[in-house]
Amino acid sequence: MSNSGDRLFFYVRKIAQLLLNKYILAMTIFVVWLLFFDKNSIITQWSLRQSIHQLEDEKAYLHKEIELTKEIKKDLSQNREKYAREKFFMKKPGERVFIIE
Repeated sequence: MSNSGDRLFFYVRKIAQLLLNKYILAMTIFVVWLLFFDKNSIITQWSLRQSIHQLEDEKAYLHKEIELTKEIKKDLSQNREKYAREKFFMKKPGERVFIIE
């Protein structure tokens, strides 16, 4: 039993010596600072990456909407009267319109 206790004490002492080494301590503090507290930290990078993905999705959606709008514009320029009758239920004076759905 004392042998395992001695080993544990030995390992704890070795780890404490490594952590108290001024170079390793300085490096550890530096890495922790860069990972969590710097303006370019991992958390900041992750949130920026999430917003990039969201903006790319929005960009793809808007491109689809632009294409649909271009098609509607093309159709509208060719058939204004048909478009006005179908979409806005417009009619000529003295004309009857029956809507069948």
